[in-house]
Amino acid sequence: MRQYNHYLDEFEKYVSTYDLLNVKIKGKFEHSKRVMELSNKYAKLLDFNEEDIELATLIGLLHDIGRFEQLRVYDSFNDVATIDHADYSVEQLFKKDEIKRFTNEEDWYPIIEFAIKNHNKMDIPNIRDERMIKHARLIRDVDKIDIMVAMTGRVIEDGSRVSKEMLDSFKKHGLIDRKYAKTRNDFIINQYGFAFNIYYDIVLEEYKNNFIKFHESIKDNEKFMEAYEEVIKYINERIEKYERNRN
Repeated sequence: MRQYNHYLDEFEKYVSTYDLLNVKIKGKFEHSKRVMELSNKYAKLLDFNEEDIELATLIGLLHDIGRFEQLRVYDSFNDVATIDHADYSVEQLFKKDEIKRFTNEEDWYPIIEFAIKNHNKMDIPNIRDERMIKHARLIRDVDKIDIMVAMTGRVIEDGSRVSKEMLDSFKKHGLIDRKYAKTRNDFIINQYGFAFNIYYDIVLEEYKNNFIKFHESIKDNEKFMEAYEEVIKYINERIEKYERNRN
């Protein structure tokens, strides 16, 4: 890839202005690099052309760039209590011109902005530009794959009840609005519900493996066994259908 090392070098320079001894900064730095790799991997598997593979890779690296400034300003990654980190990422890149560190391909800018802005939203806006849509779908999917890695071993259930809104959305395999996540256990159910919002079948096997590890890392995870089994059933059915259609 033409600019792979350049992207990483510039990203490292950008992040070096923050406190890398802070475990949250370090964790987000590592997450961004892993998502970059996943974006590259699945863009190739989805037969993106060479330019779109490179573009997807850059989007993967930059999708959370606003997180670093969010932590510096608000001392929190809580979007509900502070600022939407995807919107903040777009602000850092395009209002503060940080995007020019990484690429001067100005025809990429609208796609980068659209994909990053919508990577954490409830759904993608209904537009006709299929190139924008496919990049937004990809970053949303691969981000979820690595969130399972990032959260493994870090989530502790607290015995609280899960809100009715969260459970209703989960049971319907619907989009779960994070504003309903009031407790740790709400947060866990929100994470479990990620599977229902994955678009590309090809990513499901890796997502499933990471999800299983995430579930197994939760103390007293038997309290979430029904939700876990529902997610695994859903994923397996989609994988089986995908494999049948391929053969």
